Amino acid sequence: MKRITDIVEVGGRKITLSNLDKLLWKREKISKADVIQYYASVASRMVPLVKNRPLMLDRFPHGVPGKSFVQKDWPHHPGWVSIAQVRSQSLNKSVRHIVCNDEATLVWLADMACLEINEFLSTVPRTDWHDLVLVDLDPYPPASFEDATEIAQAVHSALLEMKLRHMIKTSGADGFHFLIPIVPKYPIETIRKFVLLLGVLLEDLAPKKVSTSRNRADRIGKVYVDFFQNGLQKTVAAPFTLRPLPGAPVSFPLEPKKLGTRFKPDEFNLRTVPGILEKGGVSEFEFSTPRLSAVCSSAKALVLVNRAELPAHWFCGLGSDGY
Repeated sequence: MKRITDIVEVGGRKITLSNLDKLLWKREKISKADVIQYYASVASRMVPLVKNRPLMLDRFPHGVPGKSFVQKDWPHHPGWVSIAQVRSQSLNKSVRHIVCNDEATLVWLADMACLEINEFLSTVPRTDWHDLVLVDLDPYPPASFEDATEIAQAVHSALLEMKLRHMIKTSGADGFHFLIPIVPKYPIETIRKFVLLLGVLLEDLAPKKVSTSRNRADRIGKVYVDFFQNGLQKTVAAPFTLRPLPGAPVSFPLEPKKLGTRFKPDEFNLRTVPGILEKGGVSEFEFSTPRLSAVCSSAKALVLVNRAELPAHWFCGLGSDGY
């Protein structure tokens, strides 16, 4: 029987954990203690990928399924937790975002029932300048995860041709996220245009499989390339975050070769991911400032986008089957 409360020391910080036996995934019988243990087990891989990024946190005090709320502003928190003051356009005030720079903060967030951790595409202090580009692939039924996997292979091929270093990860649902580190110097509209024109070329090559339309009806049965997710104070599910869905799935970073195999996104969940990491199942990735060569490549790619000159052969022959 798990203890209901406990006091633990993480990285020299004492944290009081409460309601450890409370079920946060009721059907799966996953307790708060299980969630805390999960985040502690992935902290060494997750923290470097969220470091210095303001967070939006989806809290489920009554578990999944159940009512939740997204918390941006944290007026009350332990004194050792890092905070980033960000001017909110929607609230027209300064908001105190949590910044998770250590394992202790991650454990504390888990104790606060922050099941899903979403991160900015920028870092403090320059939160208005993105240092990540997000390519978000979202299949609209009857399009499936397998359809999204095919399009993900084409995106990966294109980014390799552009010499743009990138992380590929499952969204934790049925899609994929590509995260591309860039120098924080490009306007949001340039970044958005870059992703849009990647999507437009995919759409031209495979019009029955891909959509960039903002009209939801046009996306039915296709994989939507959501370029609009690149925007000021927009967030993305952090690598290794849990998602509040049946089975407690994880937004999991992938080796590119995995895209060439048959797999399901629910293979990566709270119970399986710690073991996968222990076996070295995925390489480490850093969202560090790109090297000079990568900077030049990203600049070249953005120039090509502005001229609408992305060559079709970058996309792995997508569309050669007559679509």
